Amino acid sequence: MTPTKLALLLLFALALAAGQVLFKAAAQSLKGHAGFDLQTLAQLLLNPYFLLSVAIYAANAILWVWLLRDTELNKAYLVVALALIFVPLAGTFFFQE
Repeated sequence: MTPTKLALLLLFALALAAGQVLFKAAAQSLKGHAGFDLQTLAQLLLNPYFLLSVAIYAANAILWVWLLRDTELNKAYLVVALALIFVPLAGTFFFQE
């Protein structure tokens, strides 16, 4: 695996973690009852944290397909699994969880 490919896989893992942090920020910023109704859906669809997280996930999906063109899945996923470490660390740092 080239250093560039490794760096892109690390970027992918960091972007996954960033998307999760933004989803949590979007959830915390919802006002009122947290039911699944049109008002909550409208709040979510207009939420900048949610919109940014969706954009990150969309870009990450494209990056993932591009990376998998010539990277073995079993090797790529070992690096991407770092997101499982990044997310709890980010939750502790940003949300004091």
